Amino acid sequence: MSDDYPRLLEDRDVVVARAGDRRQARLRGWLDGYDGPRPLYRIELFLGGDRFTATAMDMFESLARLRRQLEPGGWAIAVQGARRDTYPSGMCRDMGGGMQIYVMRTGEKTSEADLVDTLADAELDQIVSVAEQETWHAEWWEAATGRRL
Repeated sequence: MSDDYPRLLEDRDVVVARAGDRRQARLRGWLDGYDGPRPLYRIELFLGGDRFTATAMDMFESLARLRRQLEPGGWAIAVQGARRDTYPSGMCRDMGGGMQIYVMRTGEKTSEADLVDTLADAELDQIVSVAEQETWHAEWWEAATGRRL
């Protein structure tokens, strides 16, 4: 039945790194179901013997919560949703569950051509902390719209 939950959305190896130490980790993303009209997404990362998990109403926010768990240990996960210059629009979050995000360029608005998969591979040199990503997004928004977030 198509309404069976949890529904596996992503299951693959990703690169995680800290201080020059690169490792493969297993990443799984799930749609766990709905709390009334609101979806509940879960992301899991299996790193060595450790399992990290986070849930939220969209996959991008689940990823951000997962990254906040990894950051104190110095770990970064090499996926598009962890890049400095990526962030979802409200529509990406509401209609697409945060599974896609926009690549943003300073002073420019985004278009459909700028969409990438949130959990797709990214280069490690593009990855930043959640706080850095949020700051860059706020600066981009102001430059692109002339308004503050």
